[in-house]
Amino acid sequence: MNKRHRHIVLLILLFIGGIPPSFSDAATVDRIAAIVNGEIITTSDLQSAAARARLGLLTLAPDGSPSRRPISEQEVLGELIDQKLQLQLARKRGITVEPDEIEKAVEDVKQKNGLTTDEALQKALKEEHSSLDQYKNGLKDQILILKLVNREVRSGVILSDRDIRAYYEEHPERFRTPPQYHLHQIFISLAKSDPSTFDQTVQNVADQLKNGAEFQALVKQYSEGSGPNSDGDLGNLKADQMLPEVRQAIERLKPGEVSEPIKTAVGAHIFRLDEILPPKVRPIEEVRPEIQELLYQERSAEIYEKWLKDLRASAQVDVKY
Repeated sequence: MNKRHRHIVLLILLFIGGIPPSFSDAATVDRIAAIVNGEIITTSDLQSAAARARLGLLTLAPDGSPSRRPISEQEVLGELIDQKLQLQLARKRGITVEPDEIEKAVEDVKQKNGLTTDEALQKALKEEHSSLDQYKNGLKDQILILKLVNREVRSGVILSDRDIRAYYEEHPERFRTPPQYHLHQIFISLAKSDPSTFDQTVQNVADQLKNGAEFQALVKQYSEGSGPNSDGDLGNLKADQMLPEVRQAIERLKPGEVSEPIKTAVGAHIFRLDEILPPKVRPIEEVRPEIQELLYQERSAEIYEKWLKDLRASAQVDVKY
């Protein structure tokens, strides 16, 4: 399953696992929370799902990362009803899940959660009052729903070149590159300097620059850059590629100006701003895949919501909770 096929999962929350001890007491009376086309959702199902949602559920999100969000019991019940409806339709459509698909999903979950073994996953699930078998059953349901939604929803998503061009023309700010700063630097390494004379050396370089010394000459004399032949050229950098203190200093400079010494954990930096490359709009052919993905997600979400609404409308749902 690639990212495009999985992004609909944003709208599907998987609730699986055992019942936490607080809900599994023998004195607890299990009642009916809802009946969905004749199939029952119990209050223990609901309470377990709500507790797990509050704890944070290990599951497959659209980007493969864990999906975690707070949720009320009423919201949980609505999600469980929607899940039940979709599973019923998946079975009706004859959709199946192969064992290797479940194992692949388990491996994805383990990888995204930093769990290297089944034992580590089992330990994590035990802390959430679940087991590996229960978790795999839940993943099976999730994959069934995902296959169903891909079949029922994705077929309705049609994007034309006109759609892509219209979005590009209406949202130029989304595809505008930030300004870039062409920089040279003199770097005086703290590790390679005599601590007793470090500050004096930095100030000496700064004073020479103020008195008209040639920047490149001082690079060769003092800088501990990328090697003995380095000319201090850092190339073009975006603001978000710089340390905050460096960015603040650079953004105050005009082309040709030199910064005051900026001290960091590794040494002192003196920058010369050579040029500011202004923002520019990226060409449509470069951003076409981004627009396709964005529009695909938007259209899929819209179609999915309408499809799910129709599915609810055609169902017999009796909420008793």
